[in-house]
Amino acid sequence: MKNVAIVLALAVAGLTGCEKSSTKKSVDNSVIEGNWKITLYEDDGENETSDYSDLTFTFKDDGTVTAQPSLLTVIYSGTWSTNKDSDHVDFNLFFSQYEDLSDDWEVVNSSDTKLELKDVSGGDGSIDYLTFEKK
Repeated sequence: MKNVAIVLALAVAGLTGCEKSSTKKSVDNSVIEGNWKITLYEDDGENETSDYSDLTFTFKDDGTVTAQPSLLTVIYSGTWSTNKDSDHVDFNLFFSQYEDLSDDWEVVNSSDTKLELKDVSGGDGSIDYLTFEKK
């Protein structure tokens, strides 16, 4: 009976590791397809989605990302990447124009059309939320 429990525990651990790896890969593959909008940005409990709702984001496979306001011809450039931490996948985003969005966000949930992220502040422990949805 002990052997069965050990085998099951190892199988579950192995599957969990594969899921994290495929989650990183699925995030990478999903974001480079199409254009994205921010549908939620919550900073320290304050909903600030409207500050970013007019932007269209395009993530490219070379690690660059652009943000274009809907009524302007200007395009802001930044970078993005993902990496697998010991217990989750991080979505790293950097924009000099949008400092609040620049962070190493933890992937909470992802699909082909939605990317839900959170960040726990190192200072006070508050949690920020960022959600992108495919346009």
